[in-house]
Amino acid sequence: MAHLLLAQTNDHILLKPLHRFGRAQDEVDTQVFGIEISRHHAVIVWTGEQWMLKDISKNGVFVNQVKISPEVDTVLSLGDVITFSDLHPHSFVVSSLAPPKQSG
Repeated sequence: MAHLLLAQTNDHILLKPLHRFGRAQDEVDTQVFGIEISRHHAVIVWTGEQWMLKDISKNGVFVNQVKISPEVDTVLSLGDVITFSDLHPHSFVVSSLAPPKQSG
């Protein structure tokens, strides 16, 4: 199962097939704190072949320090560093791209 590593704490975040990031506590899978973080900031989705990141925020999402285009799917690669705003101090490293486990 794919996961991200929170670089500052070495915490692992296991990715759901559709994984939501943002400030909205009861509406996201991983809560990210900060005034620059949107309630619904980004999603990572398993397409059946690869993991894709989409920026749905107002302040941007960065992969390897490059701002990705909003509302456009960006293919994730092993080792990519994701930051949810140019002001946000935490970064997430793509540490596994394994497909999600099948339920049942």
